[in-house]
Amino acid sequence: MKLLLKQYLASLRERDELDIVLPDILSELGFTIISRPMRGTAQYGVDIAALGPHPDTGVPAIYLLSVKSGDLGRDDWDTGKQSLRPSLVDILDVYIPKQLPRRYRKMPKVVALCFGGDIQEDVRPRVGAFIDKYAEAGEIDFVEWNGDYIAGLIGTGLLREHIFPKSFEVNFRKAVALVDEPDVCEAHFRSLIDQIVTPEIKNFSDRIRRARQILVAAWTIFAWCRDAGNLEASYRCTSLSLLAIWHLSHQHIVGKSKYHRALSDVVDKAISLMLTNSGAYLDEHVLPYCEIEDGLAASVPSHSSADINLKLFEALGRLALHGHWLVFQKSLRPSEGESDQEPIAEQLNLCSDRLIKLIKNNPVFYTPLRDDHAIEVNLAALLLLHQGETGFAHDWIEQMTLSSIFSHRSHGYFPCAFREYSDLVEHPKSRENYREDATLGSILYPTLGVWLSIFDDQSAFSALEDFYRNFMPHSTWQLWFPDEATDEHLFLNTDIHGAALPGLTLSDGTAGLLKTLEEEISASNDFANLSAVRIGIWPLVLLACQRHRIPLPPQFWVMNWSPSASEVKS
Repeated sequence: MKLLLKQYLASLRERDELDIVLPDILSELGFTIISRPMRGTAQYGVDIAALGPHPDTGVPAIYLLSVKSGDLGRDDWDTGKQSLRPSLVDILDVYIPKQLPRRYRKMPKVVALCFGGDIQEDVRPRVGAFIDKYAEAGEIDFVEWNGDYIAGLIGTGLLREHIFPKSFEVNFRKAVALVDEPDVCEAHFRSLIDQIVTPEIKNFSDRIRRARQILVAAWTIFAWCRDAGNLEASYRCTSLSLLAIWHLSHQHIVGKSKYHRALSDVVDKAISLMLTNSGAYLDEHVLPYCEIEDGLAASVPSHSSADINLKLFEALGRLALHGHWLVFQKSLRPSEGESDQEPIAEQLNLCSDRLIKLIKNNPVFYTPLRDDHAIEVNLAALLLLHQGETGFAHDWIEQMTLSSIFSHRSHGYFPCAFREYSDLVEHPKSRENYREDATLGSILYPTLGVWLSIFDDQSAFSALEDFYRNFMPHSTWQLWFPDEATDEHLFLNTDIHGAALPGLTLSDGTAGLLKTLEEEISASNDFANLSAVRIGIWPLVLLACQRHRIPLPPQFWVMNWSPSASEVKS
């Protein structure tokens, strides 16, 4: 375990990775964090400041940590702006005499040289000479916290304090060891989540500790997957970790106490990790192929049409979901100037642009295989509408509707309600009544009907209504609404929840369908009472629906009746 943790620490970058993990480690060891890494302000060499016992005497001391990534080589010691020696000089010359709060100035100071790897041998004499020159017994001491030492702190401190109890280690180790097998890695990570998230949570501190356990485990998976060049397993695990952390936190995150702030901090870091992983995954596996005709389809290592269809709709959903997270990030800073929002706006525009090119260059997106691909269709169409791409979204939905109708009527590759892989690869079969069995229920067709109503496409809507009347009277067309139990069970899918709106027909036309939806939405407050919606982190609902294959609540449509940006915001 110690070797695994050391390798994990060595792989972390300095900014937003190692300097995020260290404060949590110190907190669990009993240190009191005084300051954390910040952007945009001069830190004078101190990335983290904390109160803890002096390593020699045990008396209270102020720890000043200067954090660097990887091994400490000659260039990392005394060359460039990010080298360690200038940071240590800043601590001694500026931070201690000028920036350190007065109440701590009479305490012993411990300057900690922190890095995820080791000191290279040609640098060690220089480091030793520096320490000998500036150390003052009982006043200023220096300690070396390399990857081996920090891993030891985790192993003897965090693990001893039940951050990773013995019972957790088996699933944790297997998940890390099998990052090249995403299904197996995810299964062990899910088992680890099940071990951590239990009803027997003693108090606030226990809840925070469990949330941090999940976050550290997810960071470890991500670091190993990034090094292995395979981000599929980490994408699944980080998304699951975010939902698990929210499940632990959602009823306890609002408040002003240090416990509420600690939980909120873990949630923020989990979101940051999810976006980092999502961005890296899309940059490597999706975006390079979007502008190539059949490029993403050709990248799937299979000749099976079912495999290609499943992987491409999965990629579509992930790209669209990443766009929704960018919309959320942009909404957090509405008062900032255009220049401050420009990076996020550029990413969002790139995301929607690539989404359009992905659909245009891969005809598979006009013929979904699974009925629950309605989830991905909704994610993509909602983002396109938000970005003002109404025309393209309309054309795509219309073509998908007509193609799906034609495929069913010609006994072709029509959308089916099956989910088992063995059923999907054999679809469609030629036996009698097969089409009825494959379409006993549907969320895709009513979803397409709602979109056609929003676009006021009378022609395609009429074709869909005719299709239902003549070919699908056996099928239950339905949509899904959250209920009072959804907030407790949605994020980890722990039990049955929600309510279906069955028996949807299109006989009353586009206006009738929209009126039915409006009435149902007005009659329910359960969506507004979802913790993620109430607190404002609404993409969590989209993520949970995508991960657990739950239809998107129709309330998301209400925010997009009109393609007008101002009305969408309203």
